Amino acid sequence: MSEVEQKITQPQILLSATAVRKVQEMIHEAELADEGGLRISARPGAGCSAPLQYDMILEEAPDPDDAVLSAGGVRLFLDPRSAWSLDGLTVDYITSPVMGEGFAFRRPRGNRGRAC
Repeated sequence: MSEVEQKITQPQILLSATAVRKVQEMIHEAELADEGGLRISARPGAGCSAPLQYDMILEEAPDPDDAVLSAGGVRLFLDPRSAWSLDGLTVDYITSPVMGEGFAFRRPRGNRGRAC
């Protein structure tokens, strides 16, 4: 198996310490069982300025064809269609007096490979 195939089948996602704490808090509040976790998916965005949009939702268990990862002790569920585009994603939880608070997503590869 080539290095590219390994990355596609086993993507790497990093959750910052603040993101891990927030997700763990959400899992606790939702009273999810041990097999529960966070589903992260990607879908096409609005052109060059936002090539991908990310969705997150708590789920009780992964789907049979999901990639299941662990980031900071949080179980992550990735559907096969999204997994390739999530490789290298960093998820942070930020608090700003101007912007409020929420999850922020960063891709080190940016728009590479896009026409714009």
